[in-house]
Amino acid sequence: MVLSERRARILALIIDDYVDSAQPVGSQALVQRHNLPLSSATVRNEMQALEIEGFITHPHTSAGRIPSNRGYRYYVGSLMREKPLSAEERARILHQFHQAARRIEEWTSLAATVLARALGNTALVTEPRLREVFFKNMQLVELGERRALLVVVTADAAVHQRVIEFDESVDQESLTLLANRLNVELRGRRWHEIPAPQVRPGDQLSVEAAVLAELTDLLRSLEREGLDDIVVEGVREMLRQPEFEDSDRVLDTLAAVEGRELRRALPVESLAPESVAVVIGDENREGPYQEMSFVLARYGVEGGVAGIVGVLGPTRMAYADTVAHVRYIRDVLTQLIRTFYGGD
Repeated sequence: MVLSERRARILALIIDDYVDSAQPVGSQALVQRHNLPLSSATVRNEMQALEIEGFITHPHTSAGRIPSNRGYRYYVGSLMREKPLSAEERARILHQFHQAARRIEEWTSLAATVLARALGNTALVTEPRLREVFFKNMQLVELGERRALLVVVTADAAVHQRVIEFDESVDQESLTLLANRLNVELRGRRWHEIPAPQVRPGDQLSVEAAVLAELTDLLRSLEREGLDDIVVEGVREMLRQPEFEDSDRVLDTLAAVEGRELRRALPVESLAPESVAVVIGDENREGPYQEMSFVLARYGVEGGVAGIVGVLGPTRMAYADTVAHVRYIRDVLTQLIRTFYGGD
């Protein structure tokens, strides 16, 4: 849906004011604060339309309006104007990295600290790893009438094993034929490039479908293992924001930034090369993340050593400033990694 120019401007002003004040925004205040050439009644009508369309919502305790997840999404996708960091701030950040020890651990820790201090939200940085895991070949070894050992070799020559339970009987000859065929069809693929088995609810899983499902899960888990070491900074700063005045939400948020939960919640599938991903509210997995937003980017060498840098905070976030900071820190880390590993 595309908003009219006037309605889009009003939405942008509501979001900007709400991000700055954390208070619901009323029509009269909007007119006065921004010297709008519109009556408060006209602005009120536009706000009612925005509410009907799902871009803003009406808290029970206030006559003002606040942005919804849909409103934030429209703002980020269509209205946000990202402002690059000033030359002074870029120089200051770069100086800090040049002063740090020439170690990966120092760089990731410094990156998280810089983002947390600049933005007042939780910053996270994973240590760089070979992030893409490619299938090379497999063997299937019969263990029993309905069990087999899946032995997978990945492109880095690492060997991984899983035991598969089947819904039907198997024999070694058929397992070998299946493995040989899949080796030809799937060689060089990543987990998301393996065809998903077509199974209707209640149907038994064929032998091939079971092997494909296990192989996909194995390769996907290997790629996520690169997220084991996450540097997290700025939790205390984030919890000072008014969204976290409720003690129950504080406890939920503390659990959300705990390493294991955070690894599971990171929306890594949203990350594309050279871009900064913004994942808002209900676009995240269930739990406290539904009231929070991620701003994330990959840094490092494409197809080689890489990590994730980003920010987690409430949906009431200064998205333009956050995206600009994450983008710049991503670029700094990428250049350092290329120098460190001798990449081009």
